Amino acid sequence: MSQHPLLNPELSQSFQLEIEKFERKTSCEIRIHIEEQNSAAVLDRAAFVFDHLGMHKTHQRNALLLYIQIYPAALAIIGDVGIHPHVTSEQWQNWKDLLAGSLSKGEFVSGIAQTLQTMADHLSPIFPWTENDINELSDQISR
Repeated sequence: MSQHPLLNPELSQSFQLEIEKFERKTSCEIRIHIEEQNSAAVLDRAAFVFDHLGMHKTHQRNALLLYIQIYPAALAIIGDVGIHPHVTSEQWQNWKDLLAGSLSKGEFVSGIAQTLQTMADHLSPIFPWTENDINELSDQISR
């Protein structure tokens, strides 16, 4: 089996640049985790990864995780407790649908960029970026 394009290091660099753009618009922290294969329920696995990456340790509890699983294809977008009062179930689903649609067409970088922009548009008025904002989580893509 050949390597899936989502595992390409050059794509990871592009995704990291999109994370940096997102984090210059809002004080929210975001990570992208790409997993080749897993048999756990996608939300359970995403919650495990969120915890494993220490994403619940941000000052404002406003971290988000884009969890992408290649085989079987699945994804989740989850956030910490500071995010939930400001995002409806419909909004979470819209973000997921936007990303899933792009990924299914092979539009990896533009899909991540568009999804993160849409998320930032919603979150930046609630969690604005400030000059003294500290990057609390790594911007690197985790696996």
